[in-house]
Order: sequence, then C-alpha cells, then structure tokens
Amino acid sequence: MDFNDREIQHKLVFPRLAFAGEKDTIVFGENFGNVTVDIVGILQKNKQELEHLGWDIEILKGHDMDHTKAMQPVTVLSLIRPWLIKNLNITR
Repeated sequence: MDFNDREIQHKLVFPRLAFAGEKDTIVFGENFGNVTVDIVGILQKNKQELEHLGWDIEILKGHDMDHTKAMQPVTVLSLIRPWLIKNLNITR
C-alpha cells in the first residue's frame, strides 16, 4: 500500500501490456469480505494515463468476456503472441 508505482514508471524500459475482458469485474461474497474487484473499470478509468506511461491497454470484447473467459489460454495467447512479436522483435 505504501509503494507508489507511478514514481517508477519512467524507469521501466521494456514493453508493458495490461488487459481485461469487457465484463471483467469480480464480486466476492461474504466469505471473502464482500468486495468487488473491478479490473476492467480500473483499466478504463486509467487507460489514458497508463498509455501515456508507456503501457499498451487492451479491453477484450466478446460474449460474456468476464475474468474467467479473458484469462483462458486461447484468449491470452491470441493476444500476447502478436503483441510479443510486435514489441520484442521475435521472428515467427
């Protein structure tokens, strides 16, 4: 909680990607403190600032693209592979 990640962004000299499904909001029940983790909301709210800091932000569209679907290997790999090729000059 005391770490301010905004203060070190200028030191990050490698490609950065953050992504979430368009419905990526997790609501935890009573056993987990009745908290809501709005991953997509946080990315959308801070998208412009994050991009200014050098992050690539992707909001994955699709039928019921919640956290579970957005984190499936087929979804993640289809996003990350071209991103890595583009950003790290990896040959196919």
